[in-house]
Amino acid sequence: MTRGYPAGCVLPCDVYDDNDKQLRIAFDFDGVIVDDEAEKVYDKSKDLELFQHYEVINRDKPLKSGPLMTLLKKISFFQKLDCKKAKEDSNYKRMLRIAIVTARNAPAHERLINTLLKLDIDTDELFLLGGIEKKRVLDILKPHIFFDDQLGHLKEASKNTPSVHIPFGITNKDDLDSMI
Repeated sequence: MTRGYPAGCVLPCDVYDDNDKQLRIAFDFDGVIVDDEAEKVYDKSKDLELFQHYEVINRDKPLKSGPLMTLLKKISFFQKLDCKKAKEDSNYKRMLRIAIVTARNAPAHERLINTLLKLDIDTDELFLLGGIEKKRVLDILKPHIFFDDQLGHLKEASKNTPSVHIPFGITNKDDLDSMI
């Protein structure tokens, strides 16, 4: 990201369906769509209750943009056009769907929702997993691509889901330090 463009590592995946005409894109939230402010709080303390308390106190304060926010905003623009077309034409089949698949859950979900509302971004699906393995949801959702900043979430998921590791933030600090 040294020139202002996000970078990612596409993981191997052999799954492809020629007959699937809809584009489904899934994103993790922290460290991908938004910065890793909340992850830093947890990383520093390793205390889930402290993290949740921090998120409750800051629930009305939108998180800052992360590496893929610009991409999400642009995709969201086309998603709104797609939704509008579907409302106007009952025979039209939606071509684009956006999902967020995140480890967040209550009460930290409020900040996520408030951030998206402030940015006027809609998602078709929002999965607040709170520790449930992301692969379980992704195998059913079948996105054409999934972006996450944590390799641990991608290693299993990438067997059935085209996945991109976004090496951003505190979660990837050790990996980034070893590359420099």
